[in-house]
Amino acid sequence: MENISFEEFKKMDLRIAEILSAEKVEDSHKLLKLEVDLGEEKRTVVSGVAEYYEPSYLIGSQVVIITNLEPRTIFGIESQGMILFVKDEDKPIILKPEDKVAPGSIIS
Repeated sequence: MENISFEEFKKMDLRIAEILSAEKVEDSHKLLKLEVDLGEEKRTVVSGVAEYYEPSYLIGSQVVIITNLEPRTIFGIESQGMILFVKDEDKPIILKPEDKVAPGSIIS
């Protein structure tokens, strides 16, 4: 594993987002299109967890998101962030706060 400096780490904008809607991406068995609330704005994020989570299960969940990644177009959808998961042997596990917090809360 390669080390990064503390200055590089400080550049990451990690926040809590609430998933407002989720749907499978057409022609993909791995991707979900998620609409998330970051408090001051709403964004679209594409996530590769469709094999493990039904869209209806994710709606209303609070998740950890990296907000300042460059947007990336995946299957014709602009993804504006990345939701973080713990990589488990069987399936990815959603990283989320223990208690409900305001969407857009900054993780420090």
